Amino acid sequence: MIESPLVQKWKAESAHEFVIDVLKERFGIVPRDLVQRIRKITDEKQLRRLNRHAVTCLDVDSFRTALSS
Repeated sequence: MIESPLVQKWKAESAHEFVIDVLKERFGIVPRDLVQRIRKITDEKQLRRLNRHAVTCLDVDSFRTALSS
């Protein structure tokens, strides 16, 4: 089943917030540039991977490295 672009956008926006919320909970303030980079991602698989990494990474710099790969 093919999802509409609107549904895909909504899912991506929700995933962005999940990733950002995990980072905020674990590390406090999330740098603005990092938030902007996360919000540019639309690929659902990549966002899921980043969410899992946000839960287990050692620090924000480790997350930033994963975001770049």
